[in-house]
Formats: sequence, structure tokens, C-alpha cells
Amino acid sequence: MENNTFINSQVSLIQKGSTLIEVLIALVLLSLLVVGLNSSVISLISSNFNSKNLTTATIVGNSQLEKLRLLNYYDITTDLDTARNYFILDWKVNESDMSKKIDLTVLWPKETQIHSIKLSTIIAEH
Repeated sequence: MENNTFINSQVSLIQKGSTLIEVLIALVLLSLLVVGLNSSVISLISSNFNSKNLTTATIVGNSQLEKLRLLNYYDITTDLDTARNYFILDWKVNESDMSKKIDLTVLWPKETQIHSIKLSTIIAEH
């Protein structure tokens, strides 16, 4: 009887611990989870950066259109400018009988100009 108790206690001690293979499998699963989360976080940061630039480009473009609306009607002409040393503002003025249509393109970054948005407005002659 004492011999069986001794064997049972040793078996229960062995079953209480984790084997090396179980620990390695857990580490592999954990590392796969971390790699997956890392790529998700990087994608989220990139998306956030692009959204910020798009919002800023829209604000800069609308601000330029407001500046053009404040000018004397006859002083509104086609031109090019930069904003915040990152955006290029390029606007074309098409004149009709009693109004001017302004097509504004905002390009960024200034060096490569790979992103752009287009804004338009019509200004009537007073």
C-alpha cells in the first residue's frame, strides 16, 4: 500500500508541471500573436498619418479658396503657391460672362506630389 501511495504522489507531481514542448508551443503562439498585432498597429499608424495629411490638405485648400474670394474680382488669376512647406497649391481660373470658376489642386508631399485633392468654387462678379 505504501508503494502505491508513493507512485501516485510521483505521478501527480509530474502531471502538475508543464512539459518543455507545451512551453515552446505557448511561446510560438504568443510570438505569432505579437507579430500579428505589430503589423496591425503599424497599419493603423500609417492610416492615421494619411488621414491627418488629407484633412490638413483640405483645410489648406479651403483656406486658399477663402483668400481668393476676398480678393477683388479682377485680381483673381491662375497661380501656384506652397503651404506649410509640405503642400503645393495649384489653381486654374476659368472665366465666363459674370463669374470665375476656380479649380484648386492640393498636392503633397512637396517633393514627390504623389497625393492630391481637387477643390472647386465659383465666384460671381459683383
